[in-house]
Amino acid sequence: MNTRNTGAQTNAMSAPGLKVKVTAMMKRLALLGLAASLSLSAVAPSVASADVADKHACQLGRPHCVHFVIKEMSRRFRRLAKDCGHDAIFSLLYLRTTEKFQETLGTIGYGDPASVVREDAVFADYYFRAYDAYHDGEGDVPPAWQIAFAAADQHTVFAAGNALLGINAHIQRDLPFALFDLDQQGHPVSYQDHNLVNNFLAQVDVSAEVAARFDPSFDDNSDPAALQQLIVGWRELAFANYLRLRNAPTAEARAIVAAEIEAYAAAAAAGIVQQTAYPPGTDSSSRDAHCAACKGK
Repeated sequence: MNTRNTGAQTNAMSAPGLKVKVTAMMKRLALLGLAASLSLSAVAPSVASADVADKHACQLGRPHCVHFVIKEMSRRFRRLAKDCGHDAIFSLLYLRTTEKFQETLGTIGYGDPASVVREDAVFADYYFRAYDAYHDGEGDVPPAWQIAFAAADQHTVFAAGNALLGINAHIQRDLPFALFDLDQQGHPVSYQDHNLVNNFLAQVDVSAEVAARFDPSFDDNSDPAALQQLIVGWRELAFANYLRLRNAPTAEARAIVAAEIEAYAAAAAAGIVQQTAYPPGTDSSSRDAHCAACKGK
């Protein structure tokens, strides 16, 4: 990653003015009458017939469930990589992360491995649904994902920005709702197992692969330790927000929490775009040419 992007990794979590942005966004949501509809749809079970979580192995929390998740991720990544789409950056990162989850499933020491396997499928489906809704033009797309997908479509940010936008939307926005869904299904993930996930996440580093395949600048001054620290912090906040959803005393109170989660993740996404956008007079031409040249190798 280049220096500009590395700085965004630490700034994205505590960017100046973030609270102001969240407050302003909340006001806009309220004025437009969208807060309730966004949040209520987010906390309501939204399982489609094509969801990976529908697989019998996934419903039971069996290790073979992860095979289905990886198969779907691989299918989607191959298409994005073939087209040199900027969405391929997060897609690759997520694929390699899930492969590492599968590899380490029996060694991390989860107290309830089945619950974490179910989480893997439910969590992935949140990303799949958001991607399909945005690109098919059908269904609701969470604001944080709208920003991430638009940045990829418009080629407005460095590859590190694409990675961070996906990580932000998936952890800060999707994860609290995925954990809440699992809780409502009677399969809650414990805080202890939630924290153990950080142990395998620390083993994931795709910088060299992204640099070789998509963007040579991605590996410049990369700092996996700083990124891991950011991810751990975001995951801690996500679990706290899940508890807020679970413990909300009324549907209306839960809707307010959900709207706050949406707004915070969207504000963080807007900050990441500002931090990782191509400077005036530059664009993604070099990166795109590199990817095109690598496709036949």
